[in-house]
Amino acid sequence: MALKLYNTLTKSKEEFRPINPGKVGMYVCGPTVYDYLHPGNLLSYMTADTLRRYFEYLGYEVRMIKNITDVGHLTEDDIAQGDSGDDKIAKKALREKKTPKEIAEFFEDYFHKAEEKINIEKAHYFPRATAHIPQMIKIIFRLIEKGYAYEINGNVFFDVTKFTDYGKLSGNTLENLKVGARLEEHPDKKNPWDFALWLKAPKEHLMKFESPWSLGYPGWHIECSAMSSEYLGDTFDIHTGGEDNIFPHHEAEIAQSEAYSGKKFVNFWVHTRFLLIDGKKMS
Repeated sequence: MALKLYNTLTKSKEEFRPINPGKVGMYVCGPTVYDYLHPGNLLSYMTADTLRRYFEYLGYEVRMIKNITDVGHLTEDDIAQGDSGDDKIAKKALREKKTPKEIAEFFEDYFHKAEEKINIEKAHYFPRATAHIPQMIKIIFRLIEKGYAYEINGNVFFDVTKFTDYGKLSGNTLENLKVGARLEEHPDKKNPWDFALWLKAPKEHLMKFESPWSLGYPGWHIECSAMSSEYLGDTFDIHTGGEDNIFPHHEAEIAQSEAYSGKKFVNFWVHTRFLLIDGKKMS
C-alpha cells in the first residue's frame, strides 16, 4: 500500500520510500522542559504518533527518537536565528528559586505523564541535550575545520554564506534574509544572519559546559543535529515538528548537518500546522 506524505522540503506530496526496506527512522522535535504543555504542543506530538502507528500498521519497524531540550533554547526564538535572549530553563529556575536540573526534571516527568494520558506511544529513546554535549562539540569542531563555522571570543557561529543551499526548506534564502528578516547584530557575528553553535556563558549564567572554545553552552539548533545523527545516522527518513520550527530551527539543522556530513540530512520533513483558536495561534 502506497503512502503519500506532504514534504515541506519539496512543497509537494510524495510517495514514501524508506532508506532501508521495511524500516523507518523518525526524529520528533520534543519539548523544551521549562513549562506546561498546551493543546498546540500536543497536536504536533499526536501527528507524529499517528504517523508512527500507521507505519507500524503497514508492517514497518519504526525507530522514533524524541529529544528533550534541557539547555540552550533561548527566549527570543521567534526572531533572529534563535540565538538571542535568556535560556528558557535557566530563566524559569531563577524565577522559581530552583536549579535548572530541578526545573528540567519536573517538566520532563510532566511531559511523559501528559503523553501517556492521551495515549501517545512512548518514543524508543528520549535523549537529553545535556547528555550529548560531546557529540555537539565534535560536530562544531569539524564545521570549523571545514570552514563552515568560526570562533570569536569564545563564541562559535555557523557562516550561512558558506552553505549555498541555505533556505531550501523555509524559503528564507540569504537574499530574502538580507531584505526582510529581523536579525540580531551580535558583535561577534561576521554576518547578522549567521547562527550560534556555541555561546560563551556570562559569569552569572546557571548552565555552563567545558568546550575547546569557552565555558559555555550549545546553541539550540546544534542539539538536534547531534542527537538525531547519534541515534538515526547522518541521513534518515522523517523529521517532524510544528510549523514554527521550520525557521530558523529546522533550516539551521539542515545547514549544519549537511555541511558536517556531506550527505542529505532528512528525506521527508512533516510539519504540523498551528492549532488556531478564534483565528489565533494556540500558545
